Amino acid sequence: MSAPQFDVCTQTVHVKVPDGTELSVLIHRPDSGARFPCLLTYTPYRKGSGLGDSFSGIAAKGYAIVIYDVRGTGDSAGACESVYSDAERADGYFMVEWCARQDWCDGNVGMWGISYGAVVSLQMARAAPPSLKAVIARSGTDDPYAEWTNPGGSPRNYIYEMYAPFMAARNFAPPNPQEWGERWEEVWRERLERSVPWGVSFVENMSDGPFWRDRAVRDKLSEIRCPVFVVDGWADWYPTPMLGIFGQLTGPKRALIGPWSHQWPHNALPGPRIDWEKEALRWWDYWLKGIDTGITSEPPLTIFVREYARPQGSKAVETGSFTSESGWPIEGTEHIVYYLASAGRLSRQPPVSSSGLDCSDSVPYEATAGACAGKHGGGPFRYNCLMPLDQRPDEPKCQVYTTDVLSQDMNLIGRPRALLYVSSTESIAQITASLCAVAPDGTSVLITRGFMNLAARDYPRQAPSLLAKGEIYEVELTLLACAYVIPAGHRIRVMIASADFLNMWPAPRACVNTIHRSRASPSNISLPLVPARTGVAPLSLRVLRNDPAPELPPVVFIIGEDIVNRTAVYEFENVLFGNRGKFEVSLNDCANARVDAEAAYVCKYGTNEFVVRATCRTSSTVDTFRHDTEVAITMNGKSYWTNSWSVTVPRSFF
Repeated sequence: MSAPQFDVCTQTVHVKVPDGTELSVLIHRPDSGARFPCLLTYTPYRKGSGLGDSFSGIAAKGYAIVIYDVRGTGDSAGACESVYSDAERADGYFMVEWCARQDWCDGNVGMWGISYGAVVSLQMARAAPPSLKAVIARSGTDDPYAEWTNPGGSPRNYIYEMYAPFMAARNFAPPNPQEWGERWEEVWRERLERSVPWGVSFVENMSDGPFWRDRAVRDKLSEIRCPVFVVDGWADWYPTPMLGIFGQLTGPKRALIGPWSHQWPHNALPGPRIDWEKEALRWWDYWLKGIDTGITSEPPLTIFVREYARPQGSKAVETGSFTSESGWPIEGTEHIVYYLASAGRLSRQPPVSSSGLDCSDSVPYEATAGACAGKHGGGPFRYNCLMPLDQRPDEPKCQVYTTDVLSQDMNLIGRPRALLYVSSTESIAQITASLCAVAPDGTSVLITRGFMNLAARDYPRQAPSLLAKGEIYEVELTLLACAYVIPAGHRIRVMIASADFLNMWPAPRACVNTIHRSRASPSNISLPLVPARTGVAPLSLRVLRNDPAPELPPVVFIIGEDIVNRTAVYEFENVLFGNRGKFEVSLNDCANARVDAEAAYVCKYGTNEFVVRATCRTSSTVDTFRHDTEVAITMNGKSYWTNSWSVTVPRSFF
């Protein structure tokens, strides 16, 4: 593999794209007259920040590292009206080829990035600029609508309590005056006059359609020809879509799923962490330098299999081990079916009763159901300190079904599938299914879960449609991917609820869902079981030993009830991102829900200090969904610029 051998030089340049917009581009490259492969990424999070990691140290191994600010953000010129815009994607294609033409590049370009950078790397892999030879995508998705903003068919609270104000504050912040000189105010003025907070387009596109299809590669994965390495973690946002991408790609591919949250694997929580630079260089050296690192002779999938440990909101190290497999789904997987039965039993025997009161269970809406399930991906916090807790406090808000004690270990790797026969008292209703392992002392560990707006029950095959009240529907709810060993002596538990307090925007009316479990309506869950330790230990993966865990930045998250105004509430503060917010939903009328959130971005250039403060209120009634944003900028404590936006849309099928 590449060894350290070069001094590194760093420069910032402006690159003019075909429509005349100038992008601010940061380059770290070997201080040499030779040509090298280039590793490219782009970001709206500012190229020099910790959110736009450039891995400049890899430049010393013989790579040019290029990272640039998305147009209208950071230090680039132009304006930005929406996430992953057409112009942004055109810039990405152009910049791949621009890199390849530089006198310090040998014509081979790779793309990589985390989160936003992973999504755009996959978009460019599909766009296929000729010089793009390989990709590493860490924690991204092929479908931002279905996996990010509206998973399961309902708005995700996180988007409005954290991401919308966070990006509004950053996207209106000034570029660096040192880069632009006399043109600085002109460049910033264009941004202030033409940019639009991203929360506006999220609300304007609450239904799937051309806006989101243009940004997704979900139905276009077969068009990707360049080698793709996907990386994610069980405590992160996207292990499920990343494994799905890996399973569907037809070209050279590799996948690594660890226990991690939203960081690169060398500094992630929970551990164990790995020598990520070594793994990345094995990939890049093979595909960009032609060095045989042995990476293509190994099983292409490495996955961390979790084992029992008492649940905690945050962990330094997860219990389990890595194993390597030949593909996804795992070869040799068997699907074992358990049926929901009377008296809260989970049984291998299908139901025999054809009708009667003992053939169904009611699941009334409970506002705070799911309060112990954690924030998906860590919600407003980059390090996931909102992982699932002991699930027992949630059980009174659910229907619960439990097996007898297991006589042997069960190796669960894949996506469990709940087949539910459901009727509801309302035309729009939500349902969640949680799969748990129950220890002998009663501790209930959440293994995985699924969530669905029942109006979107046939998505993406069919458009959303209202339920007929009281009619029984066969609903297939595929849970998120998992890898977990349920030990002998434990029991399996399924929890069914009609809300997801921390993650899904509440439905417009409180419902009572009914789970049917007769011979004609045999509600069940299918578990993907893998024969014990079919995989092999990954020989190349170097797990870091005795490395100190990253220090968590100060955060606050409080769940409670306003007993005067009769609302269920959670509040949070993330000091690192200058973000705080409050979500509340009326206990009398679940249509009445609201997020109040703000974020601040502070930047200092010379003697001037700029504070950009974004305040967002997102609210709903039974008929409407509304989002208001205000951005206020001060310069040295004095008001400099203020603007506000408001958008209201009808609630259609959510």
